[in-house]
Amino acid sequence: MTVSPELRAALQRLREVRSERPPGERETESFAAWRERIADALDSLAGVLIYQEDRQRAATEAAAARAEAERIRSELNQLG
Repeated sequence: MTVSPELRAALQRLREVRSERPPGERETESFAAWRERIADALDSLAGVLIYQEDRQRAATEAAAARAEAERIRSELNQLG
């Protein structure tokens, strides 16, 4: 099976973003921003995956990453 250039690029982007995970605590703005970048990469991947189940899984993971980023930011705003 040949992988399309679009799929290859989306997978490479996801790998790159995953490698950019900020060190340290998860409850920081930098971690929330990274989760947003992960969500964007997963959305791009979902757009080029072949199978519906895989597209749905990537979209679900993207939504979860955005929700986590939103939760972190909400908690940070409450702190001050």
